[in-house]
Amino acid sequence: MIPRDKRQAPQRDLLKTYLEDILNTRHELVQMGKRIDWSACEQHFGQLYAVESGRPGLPIRLHVGLQLLKHMFALSDRDVLDRWVENPYWQHFCGEVIFQHRLPMDETTMMRFRHRIGDDGARELLKMSIALGQDTGVIAPESLKVAVIDTTVMPKAIAYPSDARLAGRCHRQLVELAKDEGIKFRQTFCKKLPDMVWQVGRYAHARQFKRMHRVLRQMHRNLAKVCEAIIDQRTLEERSERLNHKLHQALRLLQQYGDRSVKPRLYSLHEPEVVCIAKGKARTRYEFGSKVSVVTTAKEGFVLDCQALAGNPYDGHTVDTALKRVLLHTSKMPEHLLADRGYRGSESTYLSNVHITGKRRGRGKAHPDLQHRRNSIEPIIGHLKSDGLMYRNFLKGFAGDKIHAVLCGVGLNFRKVLRKLAELRWPYENGRHLRLILAILCSTLALPNESTKTSELLAL
Repeated sequence: MIPRDKRQAPQRDLLKTYLEDILNTRHELVQMGKRIDWSACEQHFGQLYAVESGRPGLPIRLHVGLQLLKHMFALSDRDVLDRWVENPYWQHFCGEVIFQHRLPMDETTMMRFRHRIGDDGARELLKMSIALGQDTGVIAPESLKVAVIDTTVMPKAIAYPSDARLAGRCHRQLVELAKDEGIKFRQTFCKKLPDMVWQVGRYAHARQFKRMHRVLRQMHRNLAKVCEAIIDQRTLEERSERLNHKLHQALRLLQQYGDRSVKPRLYSLHEPEVVCIAKGKARTRYEFGSKVSVVTTAKEGFVLDCQALAGNPYDGHTVDTALKRVLLHTSKMPEHLLADRGYRGSESTYLSNVHITGKRRGRGKAHPDLQHRRNSIEPIIGHLKSDGLMYRNFLKGFAGDKIHAVLCGVGLNFRKVLRKLAELRWPYENGRHLRLILAILCSTLALPNESTKTSELLAL
């Protein structure tokens, strides 16, 4: 048997385009693809696939590369696949050798991969981005000693919740599910629903709130009659799970209308985990989504942790969880943690020294050398939303919130690394171009009896 190292390399296909022949090897995406530890990704995510049963899965590098490209360039699943076919650098980054002319997968396959890896897999990608940042010099070793923490809101892809819209949609869906199970109504009240929703909007615009609430009360009375008819004709065991879920939502809407003490409130039928968060913004008084805790380095603004929080917890109660996650991601605990006044009361933690800026008038309680760096996290949160995908979350459920929040932090870290590699590339190329120009000038000014050749000068 011929040894592996002495075997002849397979002959290349003359009718195919090889990516190594058309790409600039010093491009930042090519350099990043060489620095990423793809074998660690395959070892970690390969355990989620059955090797001996079912259809063979797609390469792990292709799955991970597409997820990274999506969050680096803030694209949807379909858009990143369409651009992948057009961009040879993206194909090389995902492990392809020959230029491909077809879509590598369907967009639903990307969704299933995110569900398969879950929050733990997304955090593995975050750890990989932090290690890559340290390898490329984006993060200095001493930068992990000082971190900044803050919270923001990740809005969910839902319509603005109003009592009329929620009651109308729940009423219509409840009647459709009940009719599918053979429940008969004397009257469904569905015919007048569009007109009543339209009237509520008109009265609210005209600030005629008494008339508006009169129509709203009539809508809720009709919804209550539908719920009563369903309960009378079917017991709890006789109703299906979908009908029980929709009936429970209808009863929650009836209970929370007119009673502000009812919590948690229902703001969306297809996303019941959505909460209402008020951050004191003049442009947006209330935001509907999930609260996200972000931890970054104070010097470079590199994301160390980005997690979605269930409900609307107090910021000071999330410090311990955030610091423990940072320890898992970086293997180091920050010595100093800078926070704003929303974290008052968290100074008692034993994990790190929490410095509250602006707690008192004047200088505050933060370290004099670190106090001015607390605001460095604000533009990072802005970039997460404007340059990333945190401005609106389209993934379903709270599990989708956790995955999306971490991947947004991963995308920001990779954009920083990509910018660093691009900065390292341009001085080399500019210097090479300068040497070519000098060589051409020297060749044109050289005398005939000189032995200096143009080819020798161009080789400099």
